[in-house]
Amino acid sequence: MRYKVTMAYDGLNYAGFQSQTNALAIQDVVEGAIEKIFGEKIRIVMSSRTDAGVHAKGQVFHFDSDTIKDEGKLKFSMNSLLPKDIHVIEVKHVDRDFHARYSVKKKTYEYLINLGEYDVFLRGRAYQCFYKLDVDLMRRGAELLKGEHDFTSFNTSSLKEYPNQVRNITEFSLTMKKDILTIRVTSSGFLRNMVRLMVGTLIDLGRGKKTLEDIQNMLEHPSKSTRRYNADPNGLYLVKIFY
Repeated sequence: MRYKVTMAYDGLNYAGFQSQTNALAIQDVVEGAIEKIFGEKIRIVMSSRTDAGVHAKGQVFHFDSDTIKDEGKLKFSMNSLLPKDIHVIEVKHVDRDFHARYSVKKKTYEYLINLGEYDVFLRGRAYQCFYKLDVDLMRRGAELLKGEHDFTSFNTSSLKEYPNQVRNITEFSLTMKKDILTIRVTSSGFLRNMVRLMVGTLIDLGRGKKTLEDIQNMLEHPSKSTRRYNADPNGLYLVKIFY
């Protein structure tokens, strides 16, 4: 039986989703709960890695077991064993051809920026910006990044591992609600730190440290040596995986 699990988590206290050799990762906690329920060691396959401090509203993983369990009861059992900062939203039985990573059609991320007074309740859950940002100019920068481009200048994946760094961004929007700026990005695929580096570039643009011409140049002349700002991980959320 193959199980598809959709979950949410607060990544503040974890070294990312994927297991680490010397730090606690969300994968370790989840697999520990599954092992207790099924009585066997089971490895899960995630849809997307998230770095230390990054959060998720709709992370997806799958795992296989010869034991058949009711979907609702399994969800309840997992949540009873997981800490309060990790929560299973849904458990589904799926066909064996479903793959949490390779069946993905697109992913949506959001990045939250607090432009108002420092908010203690957003500590670790949004980037608390002390600078005045030109949001309209940032929207124009997002329009430049939207579409199909070589994003070599906007990620930390090596060219040796990923020689083709062309990706297609289908959604790149900025919306304000009170003091919170939400940046929403959707693509069929992202490279390592791609969202944070794009957001960091837009923050630099909004602060006046970069121009629209700089962004255009980064797209037209892709390079790993380009000076870039990697936005704080605590503002980033994996929102939804589309299959």
